[in-house]
Formats: sequence, C-alpha cells, structure tokens
Amino acid sequence: MKQYYIKTILLLGAALCLIMSADARQVSPRGPVRSLLDDVDPGARTDVLAHDIGNVLMTLSNYGEVGNPNNVPGFAGFEFPINSGNDFLFSAGVWIGADLNGTRLVSTATDGDNGTGEFYPKNIVAVPFSNTGTDPDWHLTSKSIDRFDDRFFVLGAKDVDDDGDWDITTDDWDGDGRASRNFDGGRGLIGFDDDGDGQVDEEIANGVDDDGDSEIDEDTDASGDGNLDGNCNYDPEPHVDEDPAGDMARDFVDNDFDGLVDLEDPDNDGDCCPGLLDDDGDGLEDEDGVARGVQEYFAVFSDDIQSQYVSSPDVDGHTPLHLQVTQRTYAFPEEYAGDFVLLDYRIRNVGPLPLRNVFIGLFADPDIVAQGEGSDAGSTDDYNYYDPDRLMAVQFDEYNDADGPGPGVFAMRVVKTPVALDQLRVSFRNFERVAGGDPETNADKYNMMSSGDIDPLSPEPGDWRMLISFGVEATDGFTIRPGETLPITVAFIAGDDTSDIGVNAEWALAMYLNDFQGPSAPDAPEYAIDVYEDRVRLRWSPNAEASIDAITGDADFEGYRIERRTGQTDWQTLVEYDRIDTLSGEFEWQNRNYGMPTDTIHYPDGTFEYVYWDMGLTPGHTYEYAVRAFDTGVFGAGVLESGRTGNTHSVTIAKQHVEGESDGTDLSGVYVFPNPYKGGHAGEAIPNETDAGLVFVRKLFFRGLPTNIEPGKCVIRIFSLAGDYLNSIDHYNGTEQAEWNMKTRHDQEIVSGIYYYSVEYGGKHFLDKFVVIK
Repeated sequence: MKQYYIKTILLLGAALCLIMSADARQVSPRGPVRSLLDDVDPGARTDVLAHDIGNVLMTLSNYGEVGNPNNVPGFAGFEFPINSGNDFLFSAGVWIGADLNGTRLVSTATDGDNGTGEFYPKNIVAVPFSNTGTDPDWHLTSKSIDRFDDRFFVLGAKDVDDDGDWDITTDDWDGDGRASRNFDGGRGLIGFDDDGDGQVDEEIANGVDDDGDSEIDEDTDASGDGNLDGNCNYDPEPHVDEDPAGDMARDFVDNDFDGLVDLEDPDNDGDCCPGLLDDDGDGLEDEDGVARGVQEYFAVFSDDIQSQYVSSPDVDGHTPLHLQVTQRTYAFPEEYAGDFVLLDYRIRNVGPLPLRNVFIGLFADPDIVAQGEGSDAGSTDDYNYYDPDRLMAVQFDEYNDADGPGPGVFAMRVVKTPVALDQLRVSFRNFERVAGGDPETNADKYNMMSSGDIDPLSPEPGDWRMLISFGVEATDGFTIRPGETLPITVAFIAGDDTSDIGVNAEWALAMYLNDFQGPSAPDAPEYAIDVYEDRVRLRWSPNAEASIDAITGDADFEGYRIERRTGQTDWQTLVEYDRIDTLSGEFEWQNRNYGMPTDTIHYPDGTFEYVYWDMGLTPGHTYEYAVRAFDTGVFGAGVLESGRTGNTHSVTIAKQHVEGESDGTDLSGVYVFPNPYKGGHAGEAIPNETDAGLVFVRKLFFRGLPTNIEPGKCVIRIFSLAGDYLNSIDHYNGTEQAEWNMKTRHDQEIVSGIYYYSVEYGGKHFLDKFVVIK
C-alpha cells in the first residue's frame, strides 16, 4: 500500500551530479540548496506534502515550488493516474515580477533545473501534523474528513455552523430562519468586474437579471454589501465560520474582510482570543472552519530574504519585492474533479512602496514520463503549446517515437484574476533545456513575462520548459499598493489526451466559479458494525437521503452500496439498494430499481436504521467495510457516490463480550494463529490504525480467550524456550481475540524458534506453545 508522509525536505548532495552519463538529465551546477531556507526563520521549516485524494498525486512545498525535483521518497511530481507510476512534472512554481521604485525585479519559487528559490516559509503557528521531529508550517483542513492516511485534518466546512452555536434569536440577521453564509444578499467584490462582462457592479441585489446576461445578482453594487466591507460574496452571520484552523490573529489572512490583517487590525482580525487556537472563546479549538475542499492545504511564504539564503541566485542577485504570499490549494475525490488541483494565491505587498507593472507567471519544467521509462527518454521527447481559449499552457509527449505515445497530458490554466481574462496581456514562452534559453537575470525574466509574446508549438521534441504569465493590458500590469493583496487562482491539470484535458480544464473553472464547490455526492451514511463469531451486522441511518446537492439544489439521493475487502484486495460490492423510480435522460439505463432495504430496526424516539447481515465469515480474519450512498446523476459529472475516504471500518471476526453474560473461565479452547507462523499471513495485509497513522505490523493472534472487559483480569505472558520472559498482554478488549506485534517488551522483534505462552484468568492458568519460522 502506498503511504504518503509530510516530510522535511531531504538534501541531495553534490554527488548526485557527478556520476551520471553525459546524456542523462542532470541537476544544474547552480545547485539546489533549499536547506538554506531553514536558517531564515528558526521557527519555520521547509516541507513538502502531497495532494493525493483524487486521481492525481501532486507534491507541493511551503515555499512555492510544485513537483518533486529532489526525489523525496514516497512522492511524485505530478502522478497521473494516481498509483500508476507515471510522472508528469519535474518542477514548477510561481514567478512574480514588478517595478519597484524604477527597478524591474522578479521573485521566483524555482526556475530551470530546480534553480532560483527566492521564497521561504513563514511560521503560521500550525498545529503539528507531521510524524517528523519538526513541525511543518501548514494548515491541513477539510470540509468532510478529519484524517487521511497519516495526516490529520482540521474538520470544518465553509458556510456551515460546524459547532452548532448559531442562535436564531440573536444571529439570524437576514431573517430566513437558518444560519446564512451571506446576509449581505449580493455577490462579487465592490469595484471589480466580477462576471467579466466589462462592467463593474452593474447588478442590484434584487433577485433579478439586471444586465440581461442570464445570471442573477452576480456583480452587485453597494445594495449587496450590507456591512460595507466591499465584499458581497461572503459575509456570514455571527457564529458561522468563526474559528478556522490556526490563530486568526496570526495567520496572514484578512479573516474579517476589512482590508486589515492580523494584529494590524484593531479587532485582531475578528479573533477574540489572540495567541490561542480558540478564536471564538468557547473553549474549543479550530471547531468551526472554512474549508471548501475535501483536501485543503494552506501555507505562507515570503521573498523578504537575504541573498545568502537564496538557492542558486540569479546572475544579478536577489532584491526582495517585499511579498507575502498565502497559498491555499484544493483537491477533490469526485471523478469529475479528481484530475486537477486548484491553487489560490493571495499576493500581498508588505513593503513601504507600491509595486507597479506587476506580472504573474507560472513556470514549469514538465516531463511526461511513463512508469519504467528512463529519465532522459521521458524528459526529451515532449512538446508544448498555448491554448488561448483557456489561457492554458499544455505539455504532451511525442506520439511517434520509439516509446510510443505518452501516458497523458499536463497543463497549467489561469482560472481567475481581479480583471476579466480577456483584459490580460498574456505571454507564453517555451525554451528547451539542452539548447539553452533559461533566463539568468531579473531583467531577462521580467522581459519574458511582460512581453506579450506567444511562442508557437515546440518545433521538435525535446526537454521543453514553459512559462505562462499575465498582467493587465491597459495599465501595463497589475498594481499592488502597500498593504494591498492581489488574488490569483490557477489550476494544475492532467488528462488522458488534449481533448480530455480540455474537459478537465472546464471543470476546474466551474469549480472555482462555484466557490471551489462542484456537484456533490450524498452525505456518507452514518453506520456501525456489530461483530459476532462468524458474521457481522451493519446498521446505518438514513441521513444520506436528506442530502441536498450544493450546486444543483436538488435532493437527489438514489441508493446505497455496501462494499467489503480483505487485505489490499479490490473492493467487492456485497449488495446494492436503489429506489424504484424513473431517472431522466442518460441515467435511466443504469437505474437498477432494486428497491430499498427491508430489514430495519425502529427505535422508541421514532428514528430507525437499515440493517444488512454479512454471513459466513472466517473467525479471526479481518474485514474492511464501507457503506456508500449515490445520487441520481448530474449531467456532465455522472453518478456521484460518497467516498470511502474516512468512511471505512475494519473488524476482526471473534466472539464479543455481551453485557450481563459470563465471559467464560474455560481456557482449554485458547490457541495461537497462525501456528506455526511462517513469515507472514493474510491478516497482516490490513494496517493498524495508530496515532502516527496507518501502520503495517506483524501480527500473532491469541484466540478462544474470555471476552473480558476489565483491565488486569486476563493476562497473557510470552516466554522463550529457555524460560526468559519476553512480553505480556493485558487482554480486556471485549472479544475472544488478542493481537501481538511479535516484539519483546524492549521493542525487539522475536526470531525463529519455539515459544511458550501462559493465560491467567479467574484463578485459572493455561500453558501452551507456538512456533515462529521467519
């Protein structure tokens, strides 16, 4: 099973550059020395982690670089499809160019061969989510899960009163009887062309299409800004989204949308308890969040760095623009949204001087490499081009060379800027590694970004890099005055071919336009599993049937599916339930009309649960279950099903403790499985859930034990053949089975041999032996 860990950046020594063939890809002599960034701020550390909840695995850093140029184990640059071994990206990152007091400068996260890195991570007082010794500076948040593999997420959805403290008598400012995300009633930002039609604030918040473009209240004036903060998009009522991840007074975000950030804001950015993770003073920490993605990462980086800390500086050195960039990235598990990751940047001028003629660039060194393909072969047979209809840079593989067509296509799309996309001056430049062309100075980079030149399709296959950059045409770039923030949203996208990547690019735009939301599956059913000696009973509530799709507004629940697997085998559908109905259009052909479950349990309070029995299970074996709900289908997105992520339960088949019944004191039925232990068995294929994540361990099972629930009452002791005491197990888990990791009390793995064990319970003793063959 593939596992991904948050890791500190691993250094690559210069030896990696030495013993390589002349034709093989090499790290530039300019270096990467990212470790220098760790010395800028002792409270912050360079880190990478991966988005891996969809159909891509994308590695990103907390200093602006995307990809895996340092070959950190367990990561890929941009793997598609996930777990395929294909990798589409060596390195990519944001470039920001501006005129600072008459000098044109560019700050970059990376450039050719993982070069110039001019940003360093900021300490955001993040709760440590790492399994390493350092605390990476990230917030990991989610609208629907609190854990994925070894990572823990702050659970809390935007627009939702997650902690239930909204009060209808005092907080219902718009009088609609429910907690509201936007009591203002409008949409858009005051002073901006939010719908890209060339007009600014042309709508009135009246529920009418005032400008005749078939959209309602999409670019409202002050009538949609009830609290006069310039933001009609998002003004939640009190006690909604008031305690997001971290300390609001120290997260570099304008949480109350008044133009002031953190402690420069007289009201501490809406934080009633600065210095604490409990922002609303209710005694709970980070319990009412603002996540919009299922997997959402937040980091902050700055270019305010001295030259000696810059990895591979430009020929003319580094002069900071005094930028502070908040980076929030979004990944989704749904099939229609699983092939891209959205990156939302907020670029703030924290210096004393205005930044003029600002251009933003996305640089990438993609390599479309199939699993098993050599690095040189994979990196030197690509092409790239610019798609003007989507403001998108695209890289694809040579179709007719010896290794055949590549495994897919990689693209970067400009999704949103403060002005309409057709008002931008866009540059697309491609340059080949072997032939040269990498810009070496600030001036070279700025000229490349601001030129407005569009390079044609690569003339021949090669190791092509690409840069897509943009700024406002009419004003020769953006302007960011001191304290102002420039919002930019982009997407990194994969696809099977150029047609597929176009579809995925449209979904990325649609997700952004719907506040990073898309058509959603029904809520995951809430369920429990009762375990018996040779069967389990699954019980689940009908909560999924009340789900409302946030985008379509439909209550579109259709049915349930129960799945099971053992070890790492594929999931098996045990049973499917489907409402008897008629569906519209393309979805009727897959309408099974099986009917809903007939086995139910009804409770005195009027609630009920559905029931499914899984029979004939093998005692001692571990099984993993998922209860999923699916909808009637959404045109363009297909039938949507609640995910397995965070929604599976593993159980081991064994007799359970029953309240009021004797646990039994007859120890004659106790035995060890497997006996002999021969190097491993199927029961080890399911990982154990620990505080450090999911971990695979050796397992030896003691079975036929009393179903005891009292600590210290039933004790198993293990001895060597010579009688040396090795370890003990206090058995009180309420089942007839105990598990041992085959380690001594000194955390040493046992070796091959014969071992004795004793069981003591209720004044009785039992002694037997087992054999280990490794």
